[in-house]
Amino acid sequence: MTGYRTHISIIADILDTAREYSYEGHDRGATVTHLIRRANVPHGRLSSLVSELKASGLLQELPEESKYRISEKGMEFLKSYQQFKGFAEGFGLRV
Repeated sequence: MTGYRTHISIIADILDTAREYSYEGHDRGATVTHLIRRANVPHGRLSSLVSELKASGLLQELPEESKYRISEKGMEFLKSYQQFKGFAEGFGLRV
């Protein structure tokens, strides 16, 4: 049975998409369309989340064409989130 995703898991999806389009062969940043499709959130919600992530220093906006790249701080956050998620799931908890 699948349930609703948590706020933090949606943030992790956004950061993971930005990471993929920033470093894994693309090196051009993720567009809004990439983030919407991969994080599966509507545009309005994505806009507020992206603003939150930029303000927290987890996501960087590239000057050309409104593309986004994960920051070093975002990489640290994503790594810690994935470790904690694995730890929690080991106890049967959903994060």
